[in-house]
Amino acid sequence: MNVRARAAVAALVLMLPVAACSMAYRQPEVRLEGIRVGSIGLRGGMLYAQVFVANPNDFDLETSALTSDLQLAHPSNEQAWISFAQGTMTEPIKVSGNRTTMIEIPIAFRYQDLGGAMRTILDTGTFNYRVSGDVQLKEPISRSIPYRKTGVVTMSGNR
Repeated sequence: MNVRARAAVAALVLMLPVAACSMAYRQPEVRLEGIRVGSIGLRGGMLYAQVFVANPNDFDLETSALTSDLQLAHPSNEQAWISFAQGTMTEPIKVSGNRTTMIEIPIAFRYQDLGGAMRTILDTGTFNYRVSGDVQLKEPISRSIPYRKTGVVTMSGNR
């Protein structure tokens, strides 16, 4: 066997464990199920983004952070969005192997940040939203998994 052939065989032997590990890891599914109203007060309130994380792997996954960016539809321009609340949750969350976990991300808001959207919410009791963010995996492989959803929240729940 010549030197090139030996080098190629050696490279393949060294790459096999790496390839086996990468085939064993499957991308978790992250989906936003909706937004629920937690509380309403005189100056603002609390919403909860309900994010489901499904771990299709045989091993546990752990997060280091979850980010969220919540926007509301502008009441007079359907193409425009009003930035409502952004946040990062840094509590570690563990999703066991072959399990699904629901994570609720708290989103505090103030009425004064709603601007013109407040009138629509008071008149109709609903608002259109879009929320996006990332789940930052810490273990076993550091990576960012995005999520995104649009929908409607009513005072009785989301649609």
